[in-house]
Amino acid sequence: MKGRNNKSGKPRPSDKRRQYLKATEANKVPPISNLTPIERYYDVSSKLLVLFEKNLAEHKLDQAYIYGVRFAKFSYEALPKHDYYNAQKFELKNLRKSNKRDLMKVIDSLEEVVQLMDLEELEKAEIKRREEAALRKIREREELMKKEEEGRKAQKELMDRLNALDTMFPKPPTGVGEEQKNVELPTYDQAKAMREKLYEMPIGSDLPEPIPFSAATASAPEMAPPQENTEGQASAPPPPSYDDLIKQSSRFANYEKDSIYNLRPANSGSSRDLMNDPMPQYQNNNYLNNGPEPATFINPLGPLLPASLDVHGESKQSSFKIDVPIATLKYTSKNEYDALRKIQKVQVFYLNTYQGRNNIPGKDSTNGCTVISPLVAVHHLENNSAASLPDAVIEKVIDSIAPSILAKVRRKLGLSGHALIIPSDVHDYLVDEKILKQEMFVGVCGGNLLDGDHMNEFLNLLQNGEDSDGSGGKKNEVKKDCSKKVAAALFFHEHVVSILKVVLPDGSSWYDIVDSLPR
Repeated sequence: MKGRNNKSGKPRPSDKRRQYLKATEANKVPPISNLTPIERYYDVSSKLLVLFEKNLAEHKLDQAYIYGVRFAKFSYEALPKHDYYNAQKFELKNLRKSNKRDLMKVIDSLEEVVQLMDLEELEKAEIKRREEAALRKIREREELMKKEEEGRKAQKELMDRLNALDTMFPKPPTGVGEEQKNVELPTYDQAKAMREKLYEMPIGSDLPEPIPFSAATASAPEMAPPQENTEGQASAPPPPSYDDLIKQSSRFANYEKDSIYNLRPANSGSSRDLMNDPMPQYQNNNYLNNGPEPATFINPLGPLLPASLDVHGESKQSSFKIDVPIATLKYTSKNEYDALRKIQKVQVFYLNTYQGRNNIPGKDSTNGCTVISPLVAVHHLENNSAASLPDAVIEKVIDSIAPSILAKVRRKLGLSGHALIIPSDVHDYLVDEKILKQEMFVGVCGGNLLDGDHMNEFLNLLQNGEDSDGSGGKKNEVKKDCSKKVAAALFFHEHVVSILKVVLPDGSSWYDIVDSLPR
């Protein structure tokens, strides 16, 4: 799909964001079933277009981008694979042209979405830069305040220890009382005059005589030896340790007013303690680091394909649900099938031909199962000569009858040579050509083949050959006839097979499944 990409080749701010969104949409283009009318797929693309325009108008860029990419991929990659895409039918041509116009409009709008995404990413980057700068300043301020707080705590702890020591070991009295503190000291001149007056005082004669010096008194007197503890008294205890002094209770007077406590500086605490405030939380709004989960990023539309291949109406909600995993169901079904084959409850017989065996123009039945199966059903219902349809008749339908009808239907619808035709178109053609009579129809079942209610309805039609709506009407009053022939065309996985009810003369019955594919 070609778009108007960035011609400069330079990376754009929203590149990673869009790559993530594209990754969530990878492998989400649904497969196209040729058994489903292409009109239903055009209807799905129209719904995607409405969702794209709605989200773009509401400036929900991620959702708009997803729906735009989904619409573009579905219209450019999936729709052209349908065999009816290039059909020349007037209504289909108009739908195809309208879809192409919408595709070009969406591609142009996606470029506008990308430009808006670029602006958003630039704004997010600037907001993130500012938040990181603010957060860095806050952290620096917190570190500084933390250091200041640690310094204040260390200083307070030191002051507490010094106060404890000052309380346990008070300063000795200086002999200076309050009266001495209040005495006015002499000035320098007064003190000088007092000293001079003292020098002028004569030495009195009434002083005692000095002690005469002699050899007997030359040596210093000996100190008396310490007295021994003769009375059995305990020796003095060792001095207390520093920790003991801190812990023991004080037995001294409180000299707090005269201690070093008065020298402590006053606390200069801040009016707001940022250390006690919670750290502000900053959420990273960067889309690139915190992208949604590839997991179903945004899908309000639900599955892109219809839940049912029923082309005749909406499928009913089933009241019976199968909770067994498909793998388990497949395994058990295969084992049951193999067991039935062993006891010959199920038998397989091969035809001498298959669809597409002849590639000669006019004889080619490739992808003709939608024509072959109803033709086999018609021949079974019209066969009055035998209970079952002979293999030769089935081979004639595949090799001779079906190819000409296939060519006519494809030519009428403007389809390519091997295009698979929708069963409803084949039905309309066969009815118009009087090949299939309308009164042969007794009912149509559409929906999930694994749905319990759907299967019960299908089996009832196949067994009784009549439609029972369960409403208590006339249909239920008539006694069911299980001896009539019944034929069904079963559509599944872009393939159609025939199921034929064979009734024997004794009233017993079995069922033939006719498949036109090769072995």
